[in-house]
Amino acid sequence: MQLSTRTTLTAALVLTMTGVAEAQQPVFTTPGMPQFRRARGQTDRFSSEFNPAIGAVLDGILDWLDTEGGESGLDAELRTLEVTLNGRVDPRWWAYAVVVASEEGFEIEEAAAQYTGFDSHTTVRAGRFFVDFGKQMQSHVHDLPYTERPGVLAEYLGAELPGVGVQIDHWWATSDTSALRASFGLFGDLEGGHEDDEEEVSPALLLPERKDVNELALTARVTQFLDVGERGIFQWGASARFLPEFALVDETNALDADSLSNTVAGLDLTYGTTSDDGLSGWTFSGEYLVQDGDLGASPNGTVTALDVLNDSVTGFYAWGERRFDRTHTVGVLYSQFEHPEADAPLDREITGYYTRNLSEFARLRFALSQLDSEENGDSTRFVVQLTTYFGPHAHGVNW
Repeated sequence: MQLSTRTTLTAALVLTMTGVAEAQQPVFTTPGMPQFRRARGQTDRFSSEFNPAIGAVLDGILDWLDTEGGESGLDAELRTLEVTLNGRVDPRWWAYAVVVASEEGFEIEEAAAQYTGFDSHTTVRAGRFFVDFGKQMQSHVHDLPYTERPGVLAEYLGAELPGVGVQIDHWWATSDTSALRASFGLFGDLEGGHEDDEEEVSPALLLPERKDVNELALTARVTQFLDVGERGIFQWGASARFLPEFALVDETNALDADSLSNTVAGLDLTYGTTSDDGLSGWTFSGEYLVQDGDLGASPNGTVTALDVLNDSVTGFYAWGERRFDRTHTVGVLYSQFEHPEADAPLDREITGYYTRNLSEFARLRFALSQLDSEENGDSTRFVVQLTTYFGPHAHGVNW
């Protein structure tokens, strides 16, 4: 079945997977998706040279924070120094790597190979990569339309969620104006969690180094894209992440609890519309999440064992954005969630932002956030974010 021209260009598969050298992966352009510049090396499939496309990203923020009874004031941070490599291995394989600088040195954030040589609309990715969950977790923080990942995602899944494993993707044309995509992943190592990377959290989550097959972490996503009217696209999606085996370790009190498990499930909806020239438009999106199972632990009254919290918590975020042209964008993000802790304290945060694209390679963003937290108190934050790109910039993003 053939997709309509508009769906082909804006909502479904742009490149078929018939082994053609240019077809690196199925490319879905959906509302809210960052517009990556396609990364290519300077060689073709008939060359014996190896010359991958190389790019870099610098992302810095200057912020002012005012908190109730907490640390306040100005701070400046180079949040991201990232180098990307992306190239075709042969007509049926392509690979990419993302290396980032940290205080400990350089770390490999992603490094994966993707096979596109099947005679169907199927790809397989293996290595270390961001899992396919919802509309936002596949993106690095500097590629988001706002300055920070929504609080509910950061709390239930982690500020970022890379895993080491394998993932299979397949898409179907469901009509002349719609397409359906599904993915399934198995991971031996799946990072992320509830904690802030800069804070020490106890008890800490610990995954077994070697696992039986039934102890592998699982991810799954199904999503459909549909044309709406002349210039609109509607997308729905459902996602899940299951940790079947982990432990919580309290090093301070030399306590641990093992044989734990939990699940995060999400449902997302997105609608986007563009003008006739494709330069302006609206995007509206939201995602509802449930985390269920073993959520955390704390020492009992005699500090002889950990009491495990087995419960269910929920949260959501909603986001709307208006693009006036290639240069100016304004938007609002709202996030609300229950902390995975006893009594489930609630966080509510609203952020308004303005984005100024200085060029294709530089972006300036201003954001003002108000946080109402039953656990940590209220706070106000103003952020100036500057992001610059050098060369091509592309990751193995699926939507």
